[in-house]
Amino acid sequence: MDVFSVYDRLLSSGFKGGIDIGCTHDDLPKRSDLLKGYPSFLLAGAMGPWEAGKSDTQSAPQEAEFSASKTEDELLSELEILKNNIKEYKASFIGEIGLDYYWKYGNPDKQHLLFETQMKWASQMGLCVLIHDRDADEEVAQVIRRLGPDKGGVIHCFDGSEAVLSAALEHNYFISFAGNLTYKSSDNLRQILRRVPLDRLLFETDSPYLTPVPMRGKPNSPENVIYTCSCAAEVLEISFESLKERVLENFRNLCSR
Repeated sequence: MDVFSVYDRLLSSGFKGGIDIGCTHDDLPKRSDLLKGYPSFLLAGAMGPWEAGKSDTQSAPQEAEFSASKTEDELLSELEILKNNIKEYKASFIGEIGLDYYWKYGNPDKQHLLFETQMKWASQMGLCVLIHDRDADEEVAQVIRRLGPDKGGVIHCFDGSEAVLSAALEHNYFISFAGNLTYKSSDNLRQILRRVPLDRLLFETDSPYLTPVPMRGKPNSPENVIYTCSCAAEVLEISFESLKERVLENFRNLCSR
């Protein structure tokens, strides 16, 4: 995919901005270079739970680049590289960070080391966080309640967890819904959407995954977020235009923290 054609197409269609989310400890230099000339796309940098390395217990296939086993010393070394890059490339957010017990990357201790270290950085650096949670709801909620951070953040691809929703709203987080909101099987998620205050609501892509209906089955792309927003407007019984304006204001509020 030609990322520049995607950026240009988005901006020409009226797209106001977004967040380019970090995947590895050393990808900020490359992504910063790609985003030169696109100031409305903000950088996030992080070590997600997948960077805890190969699972100590799970033999199921994982992404090749995250298949190597890592020691705690190696993780600490990579965290230091990331911290320097966040400062040098002036990342606006720390994320995705969190816990993923579906894939069981590394082990829980290694995942917590990454997650909690970066949560503490966020308070020290005055940055918001973008939280990844998969099959670890209670522990993610506990970390949010214990470590904040001061400026809050965003629950990425919110999956309907009551525990995470409660902790997030208590600690000034936004709740971000992805394309799975549109799926026939997501009745519970749509019900929970009604409980999220309008001033805490965001939408996202998670490209190339979670493509919304009616584009499901194809690789996801940021322009598809309009389908997620449209579905949410129907659920909330408000106009698409009013919800779009509300979410744009929320995004601006997030970026100004």
